[in-house]
Amino acid sequence: MIGLPGGSVTVVVPAYNEAPNLPSLVEEVRAALDPLGIDWELVVVDDGSDDNTPAMLASLAASDPCVRPLRLARRSGQTAALAAGFEIARGELIATLDADLQCPPADLPRLIEALGDADMACGVRAGRRDPAARRVASMLANMVRRFVLAPEIRDLACPLRVFRASAIARLRESTSLFDGAHRWLPVLFVLAGLRVVQRPVAHRPRTAGVSKYTTRGRLIPIARETGRVFGLALGRWRALRVSAVVLVLLAVSAPLFYRLGHWPLMEPDEGRNAEVAREMLARGSWVVPHFNGLPYLDKPVVFFWMVASAFRAVGVSEIGARLPAAVSAVLLILLTFAIARRLLGTRRGLVAAVIAATAPMVLVFGRITIFDMPFTMIVTFAFWCLLEGRLGRHPGILIPLAGLAMGLATLTKGPVGVVVPVLAWLAARGALPSPERSPGMRPVLVAMLLFAGVVAPWTILVASEEPEFLRYALLDETLLRFASPERFNRPGPVYYHLLGLLWGLGVWSFVLVGTGPDLVRRWRAGRPDADAMAIRFTARAAGAILLFFSVCASKRPGYILPAIVPLSILISIGVTAAPRRAAGAIRAFAWVALPLALAGLAAALINTWEWFPASWLDGRLTRMIRPLVMAAVGLLAWALVGVFFARNRPGLALVLGAVLAPSAYLMQIGSLAAYAESRSARSIARLVGAESDVVAFLTFRTSLPFYLRRPITLVSQTGEQLTSNYVQSQHERLMGRPELLPLTELPNRLRRPSSVYVLTTRWTVRQLFRLSPRPLRRVYEDRRTLLFVTSG
Repeated sequence: MIGLPGGSVTVVVPAYNEAPNLPSLVEEVRAALDPLGIDWELVVVDDGSDDNTPAMLASLAASDPCVRPLRLARRSGQTAALAAGFEIARGELIATLDADLQCPPADLPRLIEALGDADMACGVRAGRRDPAARRVASMLANMVRRFVLAPEIRDLACPLRVFRASAIARLRESTSLFDGAHRWLPVLFVLAGLRVVQRPVAHRPRTAGVSKYTTRGRLIPIARETGRVFGLALGRWRALRVSAVVLVLLAVSAPLFYRLGHWPLMEPDEGRNAEVAREMLARGSWVVPHFNGLPYLDKPVVFFWMVASAFRAVGVSEIGARLPAAVSAVLLILLTFAIARRLLGTRRGLVAAVIAATAPMVLVFGRITIFDMPFTMIVTFAFWCLLEGRLGRHPGILIPLAGLAMGLATLTKGPVGVVVPVLAWLAARGALPSPERSPGMRPVLVAMLLFAGVVAPWTILVASEEPEFLRYALLDETLLRFASPERFNRPGPVYYHLLGLLWGLGVWSFVLVGTGPDLVRRWRAGRPDADAMAIRFTARAAGAILLFFSVCASKRPGYILPAIVPLSILISIGVTAAPRRAAGAIRAFAWVALPLALAGLAAALINTWEWFPASWLDGRLTRMIRPLVMAAVGLLAWALVGVFFARNRPGLALVLGAVLAPSAYLMQIGSLAAYAESRSARSIARLVGAESDVVAFLTFRTSLPFYLRRPITLVSQTGEQLTSNYVQSQHERLMGRPELLPLTELPNRLRRPSSVYVLTTRWTVRQLFRLSPRPLRRVYEDRRTLLFVTSG
């Protein structure tokens, strides 16, 4: 007799329309367990069968006291049937079987013996006898589930298992047996810290009855169950949490780095900013930035340090110019996760990070050479330090670190670097619980000293070289930017940034509106739970940022980028608290996108109508795959899936929301290169050559010095064509330098014996010809520029 670890066994078998198999089931279970000399019972749970199963069970129970039938009023699924059987099981050990008898009961003694001091012994089906399609589907499902969650479990779904009744009771105390959990019992045992062993068992073809499962019918349930078990695993396995964060980060970072240098630098901002950093590196002057050889103090220096450092690391190129923005975007996504995790936990922290990463504004500003993304990252880091200092354990370190970050933000974009995080924090901190112990004023004083220690040295050094800098920085660049739209020609209505959120958040703006009523109800409920606190905190922070920039007279889309982080966290609360409302909002967006996609496709077809009737075999049909067609087809496919398949499927809807902006961008990355080329001087630089003498007459291409790797001469009255407000304000002092000449100097400049290339525009070409002492020959023109060369 086999040495048994327990006294009695209850075999639980769910059955739905399995009447032909039930007599054999009882016979085989008896033949397997009687020789062991133990008490056993067979609990057959009739899952609402509509065949002869109830009558057959009644007959078997009448003739065999070991058979205990249990009938469910309606079909509830295999997990519910098993759970009902567990409730009435009287054995110290519980075994499970399927009524189809494909896994023979004869293997039960082997599993009982293998149990030993473990909590579960599960079978591994050897020589599967299912149809080929089902074997392949099961193999693939097992591979995915094992790879992600249980690499040591070889056959997750084998129905033949033996486990201790006390172990399943412990499991059910911490984890509910959700619909489909029967496929995951070994994994759930492992997640609960219970020991699982495995043994090979036989497998044979079904001889009676009809299988209730289809490969197609199980795809969505298994995907849903995988997500549920993955969520459980995230909460219990630190290594999996770290791996999940890394994988999500890699996935959401891919659109930021893919073909980062594919486009030329666009004007005016990218070309100018990259050239400032290039000149900084070339001159070895890291204090006063220069653009085209002239001091450029429209913005402070940190962003230029970043780009110059990237140039030193990877070379002077488009990739180097954009690398700081892309890296800053990744760090911003990480900070979004960190803030959301502190407020809401790991799972919703990941959701918030994905929302931020797939917001169109983050994708756009994470790939261009401009201040906004690095500035937002530093400001958000300061905000995170303040939050951690309030809720964490080290305020004496984190609050001063926030002051240091604000100093770096100020040296990136000016005083707004301290105004934005302080305003957001003052508005939001009241939603947080009071700290257990006040840190006192010392960390704040240290933060102020660190802030001054970062900002003051550079300010003093610059002011010593450029005495007009302080007046310009405080009056023009700060006060007038806030108070006067005319000074920088950046006006906008008070609702400008609210409209900007529509494209900045993309589909997530619909989700925010759709889940808004649930968020408001939770806010007003005043409950002291984490959701209500996080809603109040993030809404106040985002509201403060939006209000400040809405009141500010100068408006640009990138200004509100810092608000994307708290809004992403707010949306993640709505997504997880009201998933059906979120799915409905994404479906509504799909309905809006559907006619837009059809209109875009129609426009593309009309555009190609002149060649459309030609032969389908002459190759010209391939011309139809144009950027507009690709974008329209992609959006149309997305909208159709959203409209017809996302109903009542929140998971699918949220995946659709996450993939829309990145996929749309990746589809267009090649075609948009032509647009970028039209906004860049790269082609002009290739035509002119690195050694040629170049003069810009009443116009300027900001990327041209970058591609020529040297400054060029601007002939102008005020220098306004450089798009530098500082140069324009100081043009009288700077006029006469080789890089900036008055109009009266143009004839002397063009009298040089060597050929001179002259840039101008259609509106200034007549004036150029009147002033030129030498004949001019046109060699290039585009939408913005005419290029001439002296001759004769």
